[in-house]
Amino acid sequence: MKKMILAATALVAVAAATPAAAQNAVSASPRALAGARLIKPLQLTALRNLNFGTIVMGTITGDQTVSINGAGVVSCGVAGEGLTCTGTPTSAGYRVAGTQGQVVTISSAAASFPLAGSNGGTLSFTPSFPTSLTLGNSGAPGNDFNVGGSVVINNSTVDGVYSGQIDIQVAYQ
Repeated sequence: MKKMILAATALVAVAAATPAAAQNAVSASPRALAGARLIKPLQLTALRNLNFGTIVMGTITGDQTVSINGAGVVSCGVAGEGLTCTGTPTSAGYRVAGTQGQVVTISSAAASFPLAGSNGGTLSFTPSFPTSLTLGNSGAPGNDFNVGGSVVINNSTVDGVYSGQIDIQVAYQ
């Protein structure tokens, strides 16, 4: 009996020391893919400053909005209400360059920007611009877009030369 117990103990010890049979490796089907999209950094360049031209203030009744569209066309308040717009107006011009075919969103850092007058007045400039564009080429020269906007003038507006900066931003969508 003692020999059987020893033989059984030896058999158990050999079985415990033998590794389990290895299984075959299995791959996922279908296999996952790895990928990355590489895009160029966006470059935004100001090409042209916005200029409303000259606004002659007569007897103004109420608030009068003077606006300029992206094509540089000025709307000079309500006809016959005291404003006359002259000169050579221009919208602001920008160029954005990046990766071809990518959609770029256009935004402004604020809803309006202050324009400081040479005689102490302040006007609030509200920009208008396209909200997005699709880049049609890669790198230079980029795609151009225009920025217009508006100011409100009333009988308490101080005469003078007004100026300020427009903060336009672009980002990939």
